[in-house]
Amino acid sequence: MKSQKFAVIGLGSFGFSLATKLEDLGAEVLAIDRSERIIQEISNSVSAAVAFDCTDENMLEAHGLANMDLVIVAIGEDFGSNVLVTKILKDMGLKVHSRATSNREARILKAVGADFIYTPEQTQGVTEARRLTLQGVESYLPLSGGIVFAHVEVKEAMVGRMLRDLDIRKIFGLNIAYIGRMTEDGRKYRIPRPDDVFRKDDHIFIMGTQDDIKRYLQS
Repeated sequence: MKSQKFAVIGLGSFGFSLATKLEDLGAEVLAIDRSERIIQEISNSVSAAVAFDCTDENMLEAHGLANMDLVIVAIGEDFGSNVLVTKILKDMGLKVHSRATSNREARILKAVGADFIYTPEQTQGVTEARRLTLQGVESYLPLSGGIVFAHVEVKEAMVGRMLRDLDIRKIFGLNIAYIGRMTEDGRKYRIPRPDDVFRKDDHIFIMGTQDDIKRYLQS
């Protein structure tokens, strides 16, 4: 399976941990920061690391940003640069996640086109890295003992079939903890029953190891 390609711009504590964990999880990571010292520290932990002024559009293009599946702008010390880089990358047609430290900053980043906005104070880099590498996961919560609690959509092959007939636990090693189904009052979540027949717009919360969840998502 082809590795995902990420660029992480801004290597503070959040960006640094995010970049290294993404690489640990099998992604190809380009780490970017203005600091030569930080680039030296991370260079052995990611596929590529380079120091330059990330507000320079020509430099961004020259270092292959256009080939990335996703770029994370994690600049923390200079919000103006964060906004400018996000805008440049969106104008390049890229998918961009950006860092905000307040609701006001989040609104500004949304206005310039950021696809997703998070605050490192609420989302640890390691957790975010796991979520990004598990494509198809709406939300993700690591539990003790290597178990993951993940919110995913029902797979097409499950639609129209009963839970008891799918044998999810035997095939993937997963347990379905909750099922979410649309009603007139919005989506309602409950513990699934063996005779539940899955619908196309159902959401489910599954529990298992990260490898088990990856196999489910890739099946």
